[in-house]
Amino acid sequence: GKQGKAMADQLATVSKQRLFKTIGRVSEAEIQEIEKAIRIQLGL
Repeated sequence: GKQGKAMADQLATVSKQRLFKTIGRVSEAEIQEIEKAIRIQLGL
């Protein structure tokens, strides 16, 4: 499918009510990499 990217330096809080449809899926390995990048960005 179409490839996208998660940008850990551009975090934003979004209400679930503003999300309309699923546009893709993220593998467990990708989720772990995203979470790692977010922790680094937030200094955790």
